[in-house]
Amino acid sequence: MDTNPKAKILTIDDEDIIRESIEAYLEDSGFAVIHAENGRVGLEVFRREKPDLVLVDLRMPEVDGLDVLARVTTESPLTPIIVVSGTGVLQDAIEALRLGAWDYVTKPVQDMAVLEHAVTKALERAELLRRKETYSEELEREVARRTAELRQTNERLAEEVAERQLAEERIRSSLQEKEVLLKEIHHRVKNNLQIISSLLYLQSQQIGEERTRELFMESRGRVRSMALVHEKLYQSEDLARINYRDYLSSFTRSIMQAYPQRQRTVRLDLHLDDICLPVDLAIPCSLIINELMTNALKYAFDGNAPGTLTLALRREGDAVELEVRDDGKGFPEGFDINNTETLGMQLVVNLVNQIRGELDTALSGGARFTIRFTL
Repeated sequence: MDTNPKAKILTIDDEDIIRESIEAYLEDSGFAVIHAENGRVGLEVFRREKPDLVLVDLRMPEVDGLDVLARVTTESPLTPIIVVSGTGVLQDAIEALRLGAWDYVTKPVQDMAVLEHAVTKALERAELLRRKETYSEELEREVARRTAELRQTNERLAEEVAERQLAEERIRSSLQEKEVLLKEIHHRVKNNLQIISSLLYLQSQQIGEERTRELFMESRGRVRSMALVHEKLYQSEDLARINYRDYLSSFTRSIMQAYPQRQRTVRLDLHLDDICLPVDLAIPCSLIINELMTNALKYAFDGNAPGTLTLALRREGDAVELEVRDDGKGFPEGFDINNTETLGMQLVVNLVNQIRGELDTALSGGARFTIRFTL
């Protein structure tokens, strides 16, 4: 799909140099660019100019980027909004995506082609969504018209039945097209996440400082857990839910393979009920499991000491219980998971809250984390 050369882009950033550099590059690429120096002015310009796409920073005076994001997605859900931010805080990125950001680009933008690519893909996606909405409305009007004709005349009953069957066939074809589109979306998301994972790995190989390299690999593990969810989705007949038992069998094996030394001494014990989870539960649960298993493999066992790492997934009605436990040395006395500075444990607490779950812990004589939530 060719980029519309008249597409109007609003860039909202309180840093003049960054705003001007983005504006110059996008104008050279054939876009019409308007700008605003803060969130308040940006919302005024957005409502007045009705741009095709919005680029917004997160940290700005008066009205910050998250507020702008929330208002834009509420007022115009089909207007793409991309966060261009240099805050570097993972929680900000998660919150931005939760509020409806179409993409997230970190600044300073070293390669403007990356930003242009994100803009182009967002505009293409918006156009597809608008076409889909228009087509659905047209289809609904057609079905309504056919139904009215059937009620008005019995003489044309046979003909109208045939036309209705044709309309139903069109609906089935439309649903099949949408399923193909959803599969393609999950496939592309998985591919993009795998690219990110590869980039994190390549970047980590250029880092000499061990702790920094570990942080990159931890981030790679989180990205990999999300990529596997989307891989299972596009391979599944049900595009909204995945068989989580099958997923965990593959996912936990990949985590163990990332720690070959522990794989030889630590036994993985799985107790998994046959449960299907929607994507909005599968991804947070996968990130939680990634953090807890990775933490256990890194810190629970001294040297080459043998041990067992257990993962259990149980369901009773709509209630689900997820448990990760090990028989290692446990956590230091006085450790409080709700008041810790480690990113991994903060992620666990935040993700449990995100799925409206309850977290129960036992941290001495080994460690046990039990998460309960409702489908």
